[in-house]
Formats: sequence, C-alpha cells, structure tokens
Amino acid sequence: MAATEDKPCALLPGLFGIFVQGLLFSSSMATLLYKKKSEEWSDPGNARSWPTFLMDSSKQFIGFGFVHVLNLVCAALLGSSLEGSGCDWYWVNIMIDDTVGVAIEYFFLKHLTTFFEMLSYHQGIFISGDYKDMAGNTIPKKYFAQLFVWLLCVTLMKSIVVAFMLGFHRQISFVAHSVVGLFSSAEARLMFVMVFTPIVMNAVQFWITDNFIKKVPPQAVGQEIEEQQKPVICNAEEHHAPQPGCCGVGCEERELAYNCCGSKRPGMCS
Repeated sequence: MAATEDKPCALLPGLFGIFVQGLLFSSSMATLLYKKKSEEWSDPGNARSWPTFLMDSSKQFIGFGFVHVLNLVCAALLGSSLEGSGCDWYWVNIMIDDTVGVAIEYFFLKHLTTFFEMLSYHQGIFISGDYKDMAGNTIPKKYFAQLFVWLLCVTLMKSIVVAFMLGFHRQISFVAHSVVGLFSSAEARLMFVMVFTPIVMNAVQFWITDNFIKKVPPQAVGQEIEEQQKPVICNAEEHHAPQPGCCGVGCEERELAYNCCGSKRPGMCS
C-alpha cells in the first residue's frame, strides 16, 4: 500500500480537469438524450416535447453543477482535515449522492411540492414538470418556482450527506481508501475517481431522477383507479353456483360486488 502514497491524488489538475468536466457533462447529456428518444420509441403519445424535456433537464444540470462544486469543496476540506485524501472523499461523495442521495431528493421533492402547493392555494405552480397554463402557454414563473424547489431539495440532501460523512468519517474513510487504494498510481486513481465512477454513477442518477422530476402523464396517474373501477366479467358457466362467503348468490348477481374468485370488493356485500 505504500506505493499509493508516493504521489498524492490531486483533484482537477490543469487541463485534465477541464477535460473531465466536459466529459462528465457530455456523458450526462447523452444519457438524457437517449432517455428522451426511448420515450418517443416506446410511448410516443406521452413523450415530452423538446422544450419541456430541456426545462426538465436544465433543472437537473443546474442542480448537478451546484452539487459538483460542493463535492469538490467538501472533498478538499475533508481530505485536508480528516483521514484519507481528496480523491477518497470525492469518490465517497459521488457514491452516496448518486444512490442514497437520489432517494433523499425524491422524498424532499414530493413533500416540498405538496407544501408549497398548499401555500400557493394549489395553483399548480410547483408541480414538477408542468410548465404550461390551460391554454398551453409556457409560464416562466412555474419553471423558476420548480427550480427553486429542486435546488432546495439538492441543498437539503447535501446537508444530510455531509452530516452523515462527518458522523461516520472513520468508517467511510476506511472503505473509500480500501477501494481507491486498489490502484497503484495516482493517475489510475484519478481516472477511477474523476472519470469512471462519475460517468457510470451520474448516468444512473440522471436516468432515475428524470423519472420523478418530469410530469407524470395523466394516464399513468389514473390507470390504477381505472383498473380498480373496471367491471368484473364473470364466466356464467363456470361460476353460476354460489361460492362460500359470497352472500349466497350466483356469479351474475354478484359481479358488481365480487370478482370471479369470490374475493370481496370494498364497501360492498359483507
């Protein structure tokens, strides 16, 4: 392991750092573009328009840029004041942000949207992914309100992650140093920490986040309710006789209260 300490793993050294930033942006954009095209191929009726897709994506990229800067700052500060190097802590930031962090962002987005909608008397301003009025005109106020909520979600997520890392810094540093230390040279560690890990993990993060930051199609919202309300079609020949616990009536007479297997529907025959 001593070989890993010969040369420190420095974050964003010179022109290589600029190349890495461009590579991360390009790979993340490619992920979202592929997701946009896959929507058009699989469900063209509910596919987002390009303006809506770009507004959804821009919220992610602004939040991503904000967190990326915070990650570099946190990695440098933690690497200089706690165990491990800046590369170790940057790797930790990426791994936590793109896994547990996504779940935290989803939690805050859901509840903050409900909260701000209630404060605004349910005008629909804060509903993520909905940028238009009833006439189909884009309302900039909606976009910036939702961007504010998203940045708030990202900030709260990062605060929780930093608190977690500070609370368990010894254990986390041991795991990170064990993983990053597998690479013998500083250049290899830098490629693993700054290129390979972010490209893979950010692609996963952008794909998952896009699923809940965009507007949910009305069909998807009402599909479950529609299925529950769909009338039950019974086979009279197979189910003409009363089944146990079904009020003693035949299938045709109880099809609105029971399904063909005899299970009871809420609020009907007891």
